Amino acid sequence: MATLTTSSTPASSDPASAPVVGHAFGLRARALVIGVPLVVGISAISVYADMVTKNVQFGVLQLAPPAVVGLFLLVLLNKGFSKLAHKELLNAADILIIYTMLLVGVMVSTRGAIEKVIPPLAFLPYHSNTVTRYNELLTRHLPSWMLPFAPTAAAACPDGLRQYYEGLTHGQHVPYAAWIGPLAAMFVLVGCAVWVFICLSVLIRRQWMDSERLSFPLTALPIAMIRDEIDGKPFMRSRMLWGGFALTVFIFLINGVHANFPSWPSIPLSYPINPIFTTRPWNAIDYTTVYCSFAAIGFAYLLPNDLLFSLWFFFILTRLEDVITVQLGGVPTGIVTHNARVFTGHQAAGAYIVLVISYVVLGHQHFRDVFRTAFTKNKVLDDSGEMLSYRAAIIGVVAGFLGVVGWLTIAGMSPYLAAAIMAIYLFFTAIIMSRAVNEAGLLMTETSFLPTHLIQFVAPVSSWGATNITMSAVVNNVFCRDLRGVLLSPLMDAQKMAGDIRLRQRSLLAPFVIAGIVAFIVASTVFLTVSYTHGQVTLYSYPDANSGNLYSQAANAIKRMTVPFDASAGGGLALGIVVTTAMVRLRTLVPWFPLHPLAYAVAPTWSMIVLWFPCLMAWIIKVPVMRYGGIQAYRRFRPFMLGMILGEFTSAMIWAVLSTPSIGLSAPDFPWP
Repeated sequence: MATLTTSSTPASSDPASAPVVGHAFGLRARALVIGVPLVVGISAISVYADMVTKNVQFGVLQLAPPAVVGLFLLVLLNKGFSKLAHKELLNAADILIIYTMLLVGVMVSTRGAIEKVIPPLAFLPYHSNTVTRYNELLTRHLPSWMLPFAPTAAAACPDGLRQYYEGLTHGQHVPYAAWIGPLAAMFVLVGCAVWVFICLSVLIRRQWMDSERLSFPLTALPIAMIRDEIDGKPFMRSRMLWGGFALTVFIFLINGVHANFPSWPSIPLSYPINPIFTTRPWNAIDYTTVYCSFAAIGFAYLLPNDLLFSLWFFFILTRLEDVITVQLGGVPTGIVTHNARVFTGHQAAGAYIVLVISYVVLGHQHFRDVFRTAFTKNKVLDDSGEMLSYRAAIIGVVAGFLGVVGWLTIAGMSPYLAAAIMAIYLFFTAIIMSRAVNEAGLLMTETSFLPTHLIQFVAPVSSWGATNITMSAVVNNVFCRDLRGVLLSPLMDAQKMAGDIRLRQRSLLAPFVIAGIVAFIVASTVFLTVSYTHGQVTLYSYPDANSGNLYSQAANAIKRMTVPFDASAGGGLALGIVVTTAMVRLRTLVPWFPLHPLAYAVAPTWSMIVLWFPCLMAWIIKVPVMRYGGIQAYRRFRPFMLGMILGEFTSAMIWAVLSTPSIGLSAPDFPWP
């Protein structure tokens, strides 16, 4: 089984991404001196923007707007300083390192860690009552060291958690000390998983970048700014770029004025499709809306045509599956945990399994050489330029995985169940999510099933026991339920850009780790501060609601009130395996085969609900451009697309500032909910 090497979209030639040795840039102290304070600031801003202002969510995208706009401002300031001082303050490597730190800072501070770590620790006692019985069913199965405040017979909800949700009264102080132990424990758990990602990124970097030559679309704008070059022309002087920038800024300006003065006209960027279909069987289609993101259109324009076509085609096909199900007398059943059906969610799971196996088979020679280099005297590959040596990376993957399983075992979970859930998450789900970003250019990562859905084929959830069910809800909260913010894809993007500008890969490790630690500490502090001072019930509700969804299902499983196993799950899994295997094989035998299996795998997800229409628009634009104008026309439009990305992200930052309570304006809706 093998997949075809991904074809590259026509673009300006890039330097080889192989590890650079000899004359190459390294890590300089000035990058950390500038980067660390910026991470502190951007982490605090990101928490405040997501949780307090609510209107503009920074943590849902794999290319975070604050990091991109921060990079843009950094490049401008560096150019200005260099002209005034007649010497260079920051070189390209310094700027890339700082940008990587900013990106990690935003992701860790929001959906990548903090918004999934703190809410599950606080949720149960506050929401426990005679109806939910959360303390009786769930809380008592969590170890005391995981909880900042444990309920007692006298107080089902301790004062420390009531204040977290409802706010402090005059004279009370935020009880930071009570949270230090639980957050330190969660940091170890998350840190072990992130360490697995770091080591995995080293092991697959050469295969994805040099052998398969993935296009890494999300690196196009950052690398153009760092190099100050688009297709051989200065970045800042590109009229096409500023044309795309002006278009998107103008649209969000119009919509922003409308948000504050409703009589002003607006340009709608979302339109629900479901109300159009009112008759059977069309009214059975799952939630479908047109979201018009100019940034997503810009990145989609960079994709190969077959992949771009497949993304929107397979999404529409998932909606037609609902229609076909009704026509055949069935009822499309939601998978509950995700925006997918039971059938399509398991269909995607089958595709994941086949795709990961195909990636391993395709890269078997590389992985064999990696192992030989790591553990024999026959050094087939030079790993001196990698972020870690191959031996350290392989040992690191094993150690990190055992660390996660060991942590969960100490917390009371069965080691076999912990290993099964985390193996599916780390080595299947996260790999496909990263591939969706690094190859398909998706701004948002999300899946359509949980590892527990697959484990149910072997043992129903209700048979696991109360402690395992409770801990699996915690694991799903922290890792598996919301995949936005997975740190594997930015690690891969950073290594790709490092190869492009001749930065030693090893120079990325310390900044990445430092940024992650600083962001976790700062964001935790700010998250707790705004929760206790504003009251969590007044803040952005999604993180808490996500915890409630998973804990509610866990409580029902303990009470054996779970929904009967849906037979369509097995059919969906089998179909996903068969169809993906066929596509993988056809792409090997028939070079012109137009359907891409990765698009099939990610089709039934929230990500594609948001991104299917931008992919369709980019395809409508790109196909005639390439057919009638060729590569030259494609390149002429490329800066315009990058300008739309920068314009949308800059608008998001501006309106996030304007919508803070100190200014008090209302922000327009941004088309990436």
